[in-house]
Amino acid sequence: VLMKGLEDATRSRYKLLLECSLIITSVIPPELPMELSLAVNNSLLHLYKLGVYCTEPFRIPFAGKVSTCCFDKTGTLTAEHLILRGIAGQHKSPRELVSPDSCTNMTQYIMAGCHSLVNSSDGAIGDPMELAALDSIRWNLTSDDLVTRGSTNLRIRRRFAFSSSLKRMSTIVSLDHESSDRLYCLVKGAPETIID
Repeated sequence: VLMKGLEDATRSRYKLLLECSLIITSVIPPELPMELSLAVNNSLLHLYKLGVYCTEPFRIPFAGKVSTCCFDKTGTLTAEHLILRGIAGQHKSPRELVSPDSCTNMTQYIMAGCHSLVNSSDGAIGDPMELAALDSIRWNLTSDDLVTRGSTNLRIRRRFAFSSSLKRMSTIVSLDHESSDRLYCLVKGAPETIID
């Protein structure tokens, strides 16, 4: 109606908009807002029974479009520090978590050596996720460029800070217990950029 009405230059634009708004309001049932409110209330009740507390009920109707949920918030409902529970991708099943203690040496080297942590008099400071990773594998940052665990020393020779355009960071490291001058390039970041 609107498109045809706009083609006719003799029609009143006011009457045309009025007719279009009458059509729209007659198509939408008057019970719709009440039905939406009931649906949100029923959803709140069901979520409450499951132990899920919703602080913004008006967002419940949008939850039907969600296919994946990722939670990365600490401090509000939980403790101040992160705890690493496991590492994925160590076995054939990509969803299987491996304890940080039982992951491969190279994975531990990446977690211990590819970070932007700084050593201070109070201990290591920096990104909470990097601190949690270092704590979970029980490595210690003894200086800004040296990470140790037992008799193994991982020396950071060069850091390439995280770049948002590259979506990754990297470090060049060496292992003090190796007799050769072998260097390792440790990289972490978005999987799609690392694969490329």
